[in-house]
Amino acid sequence: MIDLTMTDYSLFYQYDGDLPARFREVRVFDATVWTAEGAAMTWGEETRTACASVDDAQAAYAAFCAAALRDGYTLERAILIDPAVFDAPLLQSLLVTATRQAVAALRAAHPGLHFNAYALYSDDSAMTISLLANSREALVTAEDENEMLWNPGEWQFDEGGAYFDSAYRLLLQAHRELPFEVAFEVFRASAFEAAIAALAQLAAEGLFGTGVEREETLLLFEVSDSEELDGVLERLNGPAMVERLAEWKASWAD
Repeated sequence: MIDLTMTDYSLFYQYDGDLPARFREVRVFDATVWTAEGAAMTWGEETRTACASVDDAQAAYAAFCAAALRDGYTLERAILIDPAVFDAPLLQSLLVTATRQAVAALRAAHPGLHFNAYALYSDDSAMTISLLANSREALVTAEDENEMLWNPGEWQFDEGGAYFDSAYRLLLQAHRELPFEVAFEVFRASAFEAAIAALAQLAAEGLFGTGVEREETLLLFEVSDSEELDGVLERLNGPAMVERLAEWKASWAD
């Protein structure tokens, strides 16, 4: 049993198989109780309740948690949040787990394809996170193979997005009207580094293949509507893939 007196935030899910389908979350701060619920990977509907005292707010928090369990939700995590710190190690752990699950779902859904490109994809405000992927077969049909390869927004596959809901909830704390004292640039850099580190960890574990298969598989962390992050390609890929991008860029002058 979780000792709710030692936490101030809890996240619950209802599942469709192993995919999060609906969420409920609750946070208590001072004498206020904040809740949100809805479909996975959505903002959800929020409520905010001002209680008469801190003790009343804690009691309301505990009651919300108990109700979620009675309604068939499963507790995903219950933690104590420090508004002055963004928990980047937790985000990395969540992204490692979600990426493993999404890649497994992708391969199970398309057993005949040879996946050779994967990217964790976010936006410039570090609000969203998802996995995109592409295959050798898709590249063969592309009008411009390099144009498709180096632009994840043109890739064909994004199954398993709901696996990333728990990581998405962690990112959203910086965007909702909740106590959050971390400077935006620090938060953004920490979130992006956690995503890059998650890919590097999974690559080291062999999730994206070994030997020749790994050398021929592209890994990216991509931010929509933003400049390319320095050093990420080199950190996640071998020299041959780095050279391939350099050759493509050089061809632009031709």
